[in-house]
Amino acid sequence: MERTNLARISPTGRIVFPGNPWPEGHAIEEFAWTGRLDPAGDLWFDLHLQSTEYDAEQAPDDAEGEPDHGEDHEDWTSRIVWQNYHRCTLSSTYWGEDEGTGFRAAEPGRPFLLKAAQPQRLTVDPLPLAEFDDVEDLAFNIYLLGHDSVADQEVFFTRRADGRHDIDWQGRIALTYCAQYEFEYEFRARISGVTLDFIRFPADISAEQAHQQLTTVLDAPEEFELGLVDGQPAWVSKLRA
Repeated sequence: MERTNLARISPTGRIVFPGNPWPEGHAIEEFAWTGRLDPAGDLWFDLHLQSTEYDAEQAPDDAEGEPDHGEDHEDWTSRIVWQNYHRCTLSSTYWGEDEGTGFRAAEPGRPFLLKAAQPQRLTVDPLPLAEFDDVEDLAFNIYLLGHDSVADQEVFFTRRADGRHDIDWQGRIALTYCAQYEFEYEFRARISGVTLDFIRFPADISAEQAHQQLTTVLDAPEEFELGLVDGQPAWVSKLRA
């Protein structure tokens, strides 16, 4: 089994936080869509997104300085506050696998349709949360204006003619770093032309067993080849750069 060296690709996409000082949003600097098979044979998808610096593009009011919001000024609308936190990282992998579960994409006999012409939809952490403490056990973590919280997520994967996918991803945000636990804000992201980079599988099963598992949870096993990712066995996309 050969080690696979995955090239880092600059994605084409933007993430928008409606109501913040940048109505056109922020360019996406890093993006990764990966998968893993768990011991039960279920397929999970992880997403990792990092924006450019918040102030990489000029905000509409830059020429006039910071707008005056009076005594009811909110961090969400303050360009200076956003600049203090530099950029957004939204991920189920960046802080370690124990910090986020990602999306359950498929289970044996109910495969994810990678080749389907119609968009494939996944959701996680619907609101309202069952318990207040559930904010500590969400599927994704976000660094936005500090280490905040994200829930009520929905993602659509739309296959293109070239075999890659466009991803539309949205969810709700609570500014828990500032002790605000209501999911009052939202994000919307669109990323174009990405691939499911790889699907890792447990090292204690054979490649033959892993391939059999793959065929039960994905309709396109032929689009992947055996490889190693960070020392772990994986099915790696043949579409990678």
